Amino acid sequence: MYSLRFPSRFQRFIRAPAGWLSEALSQILEETCKGANEERIFKADIGKWTGVTLMLRLMPEGDVSFLELTFVYRGLILAILASLIIFIGLGILSSSIIPLIGLTVIPIMTYRAGFEISSFLSDFNNILLGLEAEYSRIKIMEDRVRWQLNPKDIGDLYRRLCSKYIKVWGSTYALEYKISEYQRQGLTRDEAIRKVSEEEGIF
Repeated sequence: MYSLRFPSRFQRFIRAPAGWLSEALSQILEETCKGANEERIFKADIGKWTGVTLMLRLMPEGDVSFLELTFVYRGLILAILASLIIFIGLGILSSSIIPLIGLTVIPIMTYRAGFEISSFLSDFNNILLGLEAEYSRIKIMEDRVRWQLNPKDIGDLYRRLCSKYIKVWGSTYALEYKISEYQRQGLTRDEAIRKVSEEEGIF
């Protein structure tokens, strides 16, 4: 069962840099404007003849990207108004209620627009998740090459991390949580320790 969705604006963060994400999005969306600091604006028509347009603003936020999605319903609203004027006008001119049957096109248009928006959001969310996973895979490969060229004593790094976390947090629970999160992303335990140590400034 489908539920109609008519969002106006929402935001989300993507774990990928803006420059990389911009190139990927340009393959599926039309880029309309380039701003400063890698800021980009894209647009896309939702479905065919729905009168709904998506405006997407991409902004860099360090190593992640900030997306602001705005839906514009100008075309749909104009189509609904045109339908009201045409069919009500025909009803008045013909002194008949038969032309008013044509007003049933309005709920059909709104249902179809809502359906297309829901489908687009579902597909687009899957695309963004895929892009996050792809960038994570690329970053892991780059880190592995860099770590292999500059090996470190993982046991020493781990002991220094434990000392820091115990001093700050009173335990190593947060440290183990970070390590397990990186392992879920595809790193080995040693690689995850190396990753966390770099984040904590322990080299």
